[in-house]
Amino acid sequence: MKTSVLAAAAIAGLAAAPLHAQPAADQSPASTRAAVQQRVEQRFATRDSNHDNFLTADELGDIAAMAIAQLDTDHDGKISLAEATTAMLAMFDGVDTDHDGTISAAEQAAAEARIGQPQPAPQPAPQPAPQPD
Repeated sequence: MKTSVLAAAAIAGLAAAPLHAQPAADQSPASTRAAVQQRVEQRFATRDSNHDNFLTADELGDIAAMAIAQLDTDHDGKISLAEATTAMLAMFDGVDTDHDGTISAAEQAAAEARIGQPQPAPQPAPQPAPQPD
């Protein structure tokens, strides 16, 4: 459930991705898988100031720790375009419940509703029964 909520948040405006350095006019969510991929590539290129095909903490700024923790799947301390693309497309796929490659208004609304739902509290581990002495 936590993954689907994160996916919904990301797809709702692609704001959860560390690649969100978009101008104010580009606030609408991407509605197709191809559009998500294109936006990730564009935002990655914008952030990759030294053009080494990786996003590092200095290029990510204030969101670096969160972004690297969530997207750096090979744990090398930086985010590749492949890592960013894979994560965002997986999030898109989680919201695209009918798997037609497009986020419909109903899927968008369902994703936004899931974001607002409280997450279940983790259940404590059962305690072992006391042993008689």
